[in-house]
Amino acid sequence: MRFVLLIILSLYYSVSFSDEKDTLHSFKLKNGMEVVVIENKRAPVIAQMIWYNFGSGIEKTGKSGLAHFMEHLMFKGTRKFPDNYYSNFISKIGGSENAFTSYDYTAYYQVFPKSELKMMMKMEADRMTNLTLTKENVEIEKRVILEERFQRIESDPSSKLDESMRSILFPNHYYGRPIIGWRHEIEGLSYEDVLSFYKENYKPNNAILVLSGDVDLEKAKKLSKKYFGKIRKGKQESKLEVTDPDLNTNIFVKMQHPTVKQPIWKKFYRTISYKSDIDNSIALDMGFKIVASGTSSLLYQNLVEDKKIFSVVGGYFQGLTKGEGNVYLYAISKEKKDSNEIDKIIMDEFKKIINEKLTSERFEIEKKKYFFDTIYKKDGVLNPAQIYGEALTVGLAFDDINKWQERLNNISLDDVKKALEKLYENKNYVIGELSN
Repeated sequence: MRFVLLIILSLYYSVSFSDEKDTLHSFKLKNGMEVVVIENKRAPVIAQMIWYNFGSGIEKTGKSGLAHFMEHLMFKGTRKFPDNYYSNFISKIGGSENAFTSYDYTAYYQVFPKSELKMMMKMEADRMTNLTLTKENVEIEKRVILEERFQRIESDPSSKLDESMRSILFPNHYYGRPIIGWRHEIEGLSYEDVLSFYKENYKPNNAILVLSGDVDLEKAKKLSKKYFGKIRKGKQESKLEVTDPDLNTNIFVKMQHPTVKQPIWKKFYRTISYKSDIDNSIALDMGFKIVASGTSSLLYQNLVEDKKIFSVVGGYFQGLTKGEGNVYLYAISKEKKDSNEIDKIIMDEFKKIINEKLTSERFEIEKKKYFFDTIYKKDGVLNPAQIYGEALTVGLAFDDINKWQERLNNISLDDVKKALEKLYENKNYVIGELSN
């Protein structure tokens, strides 16, 4: 299993399937489970993904890490399919599997020959409700997760700094606590905590099943009703939605570690998301790619290649979230500079790009790249399942996805500049420095 903070950096992958509308179907079972079928007959292969509409966000105060913990335990077997039966079966048929936990969702997927669809659906439905949990395997897996946290965060100064910056940027929201959990809280999780979390949340009305590939709609309906349809739905609990206050002070976080060879500057913003504002999120994403994404970005060309002030500069926008989105900027200076000086250099250049260097020609080039990326990214068996599953789970609708190209076509250079100007004026940010 792998621990994923960000499964997809932007929803531009989710371009319209308008040229394949006859292949996309969705229906709901009586217990509230949504099923999405994306037919693709190019190869006799199917990807099955089940997206639970909760991640670390539903954890109670003091119980951080439960969603990720549960993801690990979902591979421990049931009475019908004990121990490693599930994973061994997938391996024997030449398939693959994985899982990941986010702030907003938990997802499990398998890719396998179409002839095994019945068995795969049977096993997935079985572990939704019949998982075998023992105190022994809970304690064993806890040690595994604590080691994972040590390897991924505690032994990595950059990750530790990110964790601290997020806790400040999101002081009132679950985005401010680590998905894997705080170490002291993981240590305190009990067998009863895990069992209660599983029984309360792993329910069909909390899930979206996505089947992509060489799958027949009628067969998908029959099998999903047979295996998932008989599972009782859970209670619909109203979740308290919290928001963060504006950060009206300049916040600076510094972390020192002897293993750091080059000081790293970082800046995290809270900003809009696709759920809150699709059109302006597309404009921000497109504009930020021009400004800060990769070696072809204007910040890189101006501050690394031309002025040679930095050895690295870049960033990305993450807007595929249930709550606020965020923007991440980073830089490594060639000469020693304090964080305020680095911030001024980058933001002055940012403003100059908006006013002088973000040309119609560059905008049209980026718009075409955006379009062609969507064509490449929707290819394959697993990608469409990821695109639809993630978008629907964070709260977007089919119409939002299927009209993506139409929305993209309507974005103008002026829209992009306005989105970037709003980010420039955004005061909800934290600056961090990592040094030795």
